[in-house]
Amino acid sequence: MTVHIILTMIALVLILVSGTWYAKKRFKISLAVMGLGAIAFFVSSQVLEKMVHLLILHPQKDGTIPLMQEQPFLYVLYGIAMAALFEETARLIFFKWLEKKRKLEDRDALAYGLGHGGLEMLYLGMGSLISLLILFSLIQSSNTDVANLLPKSTLETVQSLSVWQVYLLGVERVLALVLQIGLSIWVYQSVSQKKWIYLFAAYGLHALFDLAPALSQVGWIANPLLVEFVLLVELLVFIWLTKFTFWKNHKKRGDLYVMIKQALFMVVKCL
Repeated sequence: MTVHIILTMIALVLILVSGTWYAKKRFKISLAVMGLGAIAFFVSSQVLEKMVHLLILHPQKDGTIPLMQEQPFLYVLYGIAMAALFEETARLIFFKWLEKKRKLEDRDALAYGLGHGGLEMLYLGMGSLISLLILFSLIQSSNTDVANLLPKSTLETVQSLSVWQVYLLGVERVLALVLQIGLSIWVYQSVSQKKWIYLFAAYGLHALFDLAPALSQVGWIANPLLVEFVLLVELLVFIWLTKFTFWKNHKKRGDLYVMIKQALFMVVKCL
């Protein structure tokens, strides 16, 4: 199992590095914009959003959340709404700020999406894989006293984990990366075209994408394959919707369409 975890970690890093290299070489994206996208993700979702969670959810010392146990439906609504609010608002603030500094370019959406989604892939995906790697090492170690310190539920979860679930975690992170790039396009278009409907659509789409994982978290969807299947279907519909909304006329398709099309082709090829 350790080998499969390490292979998944390597694959995620290679996808992000190769994607960044290709975007920089082919489309001359700004690494500064990409870096700021990563910072915006971290500050919005891992600092500000978590501060709100601490104030509202009151998580217990053992990690349990009263709202999730007592009112799972409200917990799901709260979770998907907060994620959409903080992350999409961060995109809005960034593009509004950048617009004041210079003229917005199509490549800025791709760069921001790679930064935002890329750090999310490393921070959440790699973080989960590293945690699994440590847990497996503890369980397989000769020192049983250390392993016995782990909660029984954690031990049962790790021991029942299959190889395909490890790779599935990696696939989910790649799907999330593509979704983050797509959502960056919607907010970028909202700012550049001065059409707030695209921003509100981004809020709703983000919440929709988080719905299946949130339902899985409260136990209403037990099959992880079903969650990933739903995400894949949502991604395909989202790509079509983005194409239909912004590039209905083939002759009017700009550089951004070409960028995203080729970037998606590269990601599929890597998979």
